[in-house]
Amino acid sequence: MLFFRNSADATRWKYGAALDAIGANLSTLAAVDDSRLRELAVSMRRESRDSPADFAMRAIALASESLRRTHGMLPYECQRLAGLVLADGGLAEMATGEGKTLTAVLPAFVFALHGKGAHVATVNPYLADRDCAFAAPVLARLGLSVSLLEERTPPAVKRAAYLANVTYGVGTEFGFDYLRDQLAIQAAGGARPALFHEVMLGTARRLAETVQRGHAFAVVDEADSILIDEARSPLIISTGAPRPCTNPAPYLLADRLACEMKEDDHFSSATPGGRFVLTESGRALASSALTDEVLAGIRRLWTAYVENALHARWRMRRDVNYIVADGKVIIVDEFTGRPCPERSWRDGLHQAVEAAAGVEIQEENGSEATITRPGYFRLYGKICGMTGTAAEAVSELRSSYGLHVRVIPLNKPGRRELLPDRVFSTRDAKLGAIAKAVADCHSRKQPVLIGSRTVANSEELARCLEALRLPFRILNAKQDAEEAEIIHKAGAPGSVTIATNMAGRGADIPVPEESVRVGGLHVIGMERHESSRIDRQLIGRAARQGQPGSAQFFLSAEDDLIVRHAPALAEHLRNLANSEGEISAATAANFLRVQRKVEAQDRAARSALAEYDKWLDELKHTL
Repeated sequence: MLFFRNSADATRWKYGAALDAIGANLSTLAAVDDSRLRELAVSMRRESRDSPADFAMRAIALASESLRRTHGMLPYECQRLAGLVLADGGLAEMATGEGKTLTAVLPAFVFALHGKGAHVATVNPYLADRDCAFAAPVLARLGLSVSLLEERTPPAVKRAAYLANVTYGVGTEFGFDYLRDQLAIQAAGGARPALFHEVMLGTARRLAETVQRGHAFAVVDEADSILIDEARSPLIISTGAPRPCTNPAPYLLADRLACEMKEDDHFSSATPGGRFVLTESGRALASSALTDEVLAGIRRLWTAYVENALHARWRMRRDVNYIVADGKVIIVDEFTGRPCPERSWRDGLHQAVEAAAGVEIQEENGSEATITRPGYFRLYGKICGMTGTAAEAVSELRSSYGLHVRVIPLNKPGRRELLPDRVFSTRDAKLGAIAKAVADCHSRKQPVLIGSRTVANSEELARCLEALRLPFRILNAKQDAEEAEIIHKAGAPGSVTIATNMAGRGADIPVPEESVRVGGLHVIGMERHESSRIDRQLIGRAARQGQPGSAQFFLSAEDDLIVRHAPALAEHLRNLANSEGEISAATAANFLRVQRKVEAQDRAARSALAEYDKWLDELKHTL
């Protein structure tokens, strides 16, 4: 039996022979001209049907040589190793800063040689555009086409994008195109339920109105964000464009009642942070307030309107769960801090939030087509992915998607210093301590990146820094257009950057030598997230590619994680504080225990959804 010091060593052993063979091939390829390089690619396209054992290895060597000639960047051995894992249909855990954009080109080329199209899914349009521009000249040198799947473009443009050998786009847009194709097939008379799947899988005649040509291969960047974090948010195509509500009276009355009602007397929730349910007294109050005007406009149980209003008033927070821009309620993605103007809450909740926010209430939209993210990605013949944080979701990725996680070794030894968590009794005490820590780093010209869970928290800290006259840049859902430029400067000497959740952003943070000399980038986490993977994504911004760097979390008894999921613990922690409001660092272990409990609950919910989704899929194929 073989024993390895760590998972990265095991990955290197498994693919060691193929890595050595790639190195030998690269020595040979360096001596041939571009025309010969393309001839070799054409030859491999002809033999792709047989897929010999060394097919992926030779293809990765070709793509690596093209990368060297096109961008002057020969993939590191760890990147070639990740390429092998991906081509094998696995999930590569690559640390932040190890070059996922370059790595994605390797499996994309391997898959594209089969002639069925390869989709590279990213988390936002900026990354899709950037990565597509990087890959296009590399694969063009080898005779393959690359396209960008842009949002809100005509079907003819999208159809052309899907006909390219490799198509880059946002993961959700691939899914929405699938749903639009479903509607097109139905409109063309595709009444048999299984017909749609036959068309999408290439076993039936493709209709002219559809844009996708099938689902052969997918490379998913930031895979845990797309496949795990967003798994419970289905993709939905709604009927019609948003328009003002013709009868907002039900939502307005429900909101007024929500402001008047008292917890425990009129409503309660079974779990901390759970949905509110009306008590007998609450139902009586809601019923007595119902008027003929309101009754004429309701489309579901009246109690559902009031419970939505309670949730909107007491669970949904402005600048946390949503922002208001141009008089519209815009959802803020919980995991990335990114505004999502194309999304809306279902079953009247969005209208309840609009009533609570005091903006014009929009008409509810019906649902024409929907699919979960797991359901969509299971359509692919082969799926693979990359992320900096997969270890915590190994079993879930394997059971839901058949993905085996392989840890990729670092190109250079890590030099990150993880400082002990600091814990405080109140949010104000914590913010004051963070501001002092930032001032200390700034005085030494050490750059600081502060990760905030919510827009509101980032703006609270901004006010503290302003009081100390500290310069800073802020990146939250309200500054999304400036994201790339703000992040690019976050490693500059003495810079201070506050950003909502950094997970999945994928933007590079160059750290110049002057910053390296004073310790490199220092990352501060303002609180623990409900998912430990999001925390790891944040601290992964420090000490990339063997540079020095450091990270530290500042916690408080008033953090959302504790208030929502362990309110009794919050009271206990407050009693342990010293005169300055700080609590022993040993109590930080409590935050990790609560985090693990919440993660387990979320896994169970996603597992139940996955089983239901599989059951629906099996039912469709039996009809």
